[in-house]
Amino acid sequence: MKSNIITFALSLATVCMVSSCLGTDDDDTTTYDDTALSAFTLGTVKYYRYKKASDGVTDTLYSKGSVTGSSYAVYIDQYKGLISNENDSLPVGSDLKHVLLTASATNNGIVTLEDSTGQNFYSFSSTDSLDFSKPRRLRVYSSSQKYYRQYTVNIVAHQEFADSFKWNKLPIAEEIKAYKNLKSAVCGNNLVVLGTTDDGTELKSYNSGNWTTVASFGADASMMSYDNKLYVTCDNKLYRSTDATLNSWDTISVNAKNILGVCGKEMYAISNDNSILMSLDGGDTWSTDKIDTDGSYLPGINACFVAQDTKTNTDVKRAYIVGTSDASTKAVVWSKVVEDDSANDQSWVYQEFKPNNNYYLPKLDDLSVSAYNGNMIAIGGSYDKIYYSKDSGITWKNNDSFELPSGFSAGIATMSVDDNGYIWIVCTGTGQVWKGRLNEVGWAIRD
Repeated sequence: MKSNIITFALSLATVCMVSSCLGTDDDDTTTYDDTALSAFTLGTVKYYRYKKASDGVTDTLYSKGSVTGSSYAVYIDQYKGLISNENDSLPVGSDLKHVLLTASATNNGIVTLEDSTGQNFYSFSSTDSLDFSKPRRLRVYSSSQKYYRQYTVNIVAHQEFADSFKWNKLPIAEEIKAYKNLKSAVCGNNLVVLGTTDDGTELKSYNSGNWTTVASFGADASMMSYDNKLYVTCDNKLYRSTDATLNSWDTISVNAKNILGVCGKEMYAISNDNSILMSLDGGDTWSTDKIDTDGSYLPGINACFVAQDTKTNTDVKRAYIVGTSDASTKAVVWSKVVEDDSANDQSWVYQEFKPNNNYYLPKLDDLSVSAYNGNMIAIGGSYDKIYYSKDSGITWKNNDSFELPSGFSAGIATMSVDDNGYIWIVCTGTGQVWKGRLNEVGWAIRD
């Protein structure tokens, strides 16, 4: 099965002689000096997964199977001479010591792989089991046998499961402990919190391990971030930062008590008389949006906003308002279908939880809701769990992939998500700051 490259030369010579004896019209066989790897595809790859046995020492096999290797993209960098699937890693536990593959080259080049000594190169077939538990060199020899092009092959598998979640605890934020209320957002590279004190509301930013006071506002301020700008409503004014540095602000008059968020081209807020306001120019002008029922079911200052793409149509999105209202004993969820052409927008719809729905979102104090991994997550109340909805806010259940970190403690906690898929939770009372991410979210962003 394995043979030295010399064998290729003999084989090629034999082919040439046979071709000559066949009496073709051409007297010469054409060979080429140049070649390059043109295709590299993985075959079936087996995987094995183990867990510790009851003695805590030995490993017990608990899962095995296989995946279709061709479903995982392998990239060939001709300039650097690299072959890798690092942007589309194989599953955890993949057997990289027994890999099947097919490879081909231009101009009838001969594809070879280095042996265990690293001194010789041999041919292989698509049925050969190859060891790629560490990087190996691959050579493509030209059909003339005069030249070769060399590559380094690095086949990788994930070391962590996609549904694994890791929390990191950051230094205690002494500045946050005494806040009586708290909201958070991510603006550019800054984690931003809006905290209520006896004197009003402070806006602080966290960057590179340091907290900095940015601005002060009156009581009952609300905040949201969009397009590297921060928006704060307070005392019938909208304060809009000119960029993510938060050093300069515009001020706009608006009859709103809560700035919500942006979906598509539309920015939303809740007015002082409990209607939904909508702006198409970044907050400069506002109009009253349509709702399908009594505005008393709209949440007040405790309102969270989520915007999501739809899976069926790229120019259609969905917006959600989740919060609490005195008119309901449960949390309230509103939704709206948002189209690129706002003239085709539908009304906001109140999604009342049905009586037989045992998985409604409770009416939680200090509710905080964020979009995550195409779904929604929520915390609040006694902070004993993370609520997870994957059906547009109709049901909210526990999910083993999302759990609050061990040692979590808060008077009030606020949650936000950055562009890299990290969830940030900041806590009053204890000053705890947590940062965590689901592995598969990080993989998707990296890919």
